[in-house]
Amino acid sequence: WVTLFYDNPNMIYLNPVFFLKGNNYFLESLYMLKYKSNFKKYLTLLEETINDPRFPVNDNVASLSFLYLYNNKLNYHILDASFAESEYLIPEILDKIKLHSEHLDEHHEMLFFYKIACIYFGNEKYNESIFYLEKIINNKNLSMREDLMCFSRILCLIVHYELGKDYYLENQLKNTYKFLLKMNDLHEVQKEIIKFLKNLNNFYPNDIKKEFIKMRERFIELEKNTYEKRAFLYLDIISWLESKIENRKIADIMKEKAKLINR
Repeated sequence: WVTLFYDNPNMIYLNPVFFLKGNNYFLESLYMLKYKSNFKKYLTLLEETINDPRFPVNDNVASLSFLYLYNNKLNYHILDASFAESEYLIPEILDKIKLHSEHLDEHHEMLFFYKIACIYFGNEKYNESIFYLEKIINNKNLSMREDLMCFSRILCLIVHYELGKDYYLENQLKNTYKFLLKMNDLHEVQKEIIKFLKNLNNFYPNDIKKEFIKMRERFIELEKNTYEKRAFLYLDIISWLESKIENRKIADIMKEKAKLINR
């Protein structure tokens, strides 16, 4: 789909919406496959094409261009674990969300907020991360995919644990349990994360590291399961566990893993 457009550039300017949608599907697939080199190549090509003076400009095309380009820019930085380098994008995205508010549905706006929260979490800016996660969790009018709402709640639990806010952690756990009970499609990964976080405060300090190691092994097994694999794209729980086991920054661990992706 995308190659056909690049082989016939005149068709890009005649059918910009199909061009943009094809690129977005393609980039999302590359992100899920962690095909970093091709992701960067085609993301750069997409940005250059959108910035070409010949590329059509109207409200709908401009909104789609923003949505697909910036969503995938965030995806690239998450894939590359270049969290510090990506923070410059956040004010740009927030400005553009306001600019395109009439053409941007609430689900995509919340998806931006989740990825912004992930960037701040990777940079250990936990209060900023909570700020954006709560925008999703507290949105009562939202009809969105349950997995996004679920992982927003789970990441919020992890951030509260990092901040040592035990009182808030207990409240968050109760609310997250209530939410999970209503979910139609609860994966094993989500069940295991909640069970683990619920028991964290019950472990003796000397046993916590052993429990982190046990959970890491459990999640490595779950990641091999095709049905469970998608959950790890929302939240890299394994890298977080490794950061606790090795007493290192999660960004450093994820960067090392990103360098090992040789494609």
